[in-house]
Amino acid sequence: MDTASVIESTHPEQIQEPVQPAAATAPWWRAVVESPLFVPALAVLAGVLFLFWHDCLRAWKLWTDDSGYYTHGFLVPFIAGYVVVRKWPQIKSTPVKPAYWALVPLALFAYLAYVTTATKIDAILSIAFLGAILAGICFVAGWRWMLALSLPTLYLGFALPLWTGAIDLYTNPLQLYSTKVAYYILQACGFNPWWFPNDPTTITLNNYTLDIAVPCSGLKLLLAVTAFTCFFSMVAKIKWWGHVAMFVLIFPLCLFVNGLRIAMIGMVGNTWGEAAGHQFHDYSGYIMLLVCFFILFKTARALGWKD
Repeated sequence: MDTASVIESTHPEQIQEPVQPAAATAPWWRAVVESPLFVPALAVLAGVLFLFWHDCLRAWKLWTDDSGYYTHGFLVPFIAGYVVVRKWPQIKSTPVKPAYWALVPLALFAYLAYVTTATKIDAILSIAFLGAILAGICFVAGWRWMLALSLPTLYLGFALPLWTGAIDLYTNPLQLYSTKVAYYILQACGFNPWWFPNDPTTITLNNYTLDIAVPCSGLKLLLAVTAFTCFFSMVAKIKWWGHVAMFVLIFPLCLFVNGLRIAMIGMVGNTWGEAAGHQFHDYSGYIMLLVCFFILFKTARALGWKD
């Protein structure tokens, strides 16, 4: 009897995809929750928030103050989180080795929180807050994790009252520079402005007077643009000189854009009246911030950022 070979026909619809391991298909948040570090990390986070609760409330007030310097603060935690998510494939492979010695600096920062909360020294309290977060990361996961997360953690400083000294020191000089830039722009556009050295922050036009007050000095814009530049520097893969070029661009860009904003307020007020000038003043700051963000983005692209 002849031996017949039976050939089973295989149809395309019968071919099954290889089953992926459960760990590969599980959502990222499940891996975080099931991690043995999850509970210790939550405990450390709760302790840090408890110690620096007054600083957190202070930051919230700064973010909601339209006349302040930290209205960009709402974006900072989201940007820091985005940087962590973007770098997570490299960070998660870092060996976990809890460093119990980190309890010493954590206790030091806790003491600073107690002292500076009573004395209301905002800058030192902000430094202690950032230091406590880094020390907590080191205690839970080790110093390599602390180094891997150091940049997005320190980036949170742009949302904290860490810059009070710089604001007090540079507001007036920047206010004078912005007034001069606005004066020259108005002059170049044919508006015939008047500016007198004995009143260096006032520009007079035919039908409108510009009084460049402290909130219009441009320091608010400078701080926000510096935060955006640091964000681009953390995520953009460009050569080292490209990072340097972007930081060098910050001051002249902010000075010109703020001077342009002041000049445009004068143009609107001189042409359509005082009410129109005040109305344009109220929302022009957000427009100029978007302009700076767009310029920085295009600069990073021109310097070789392809992601």
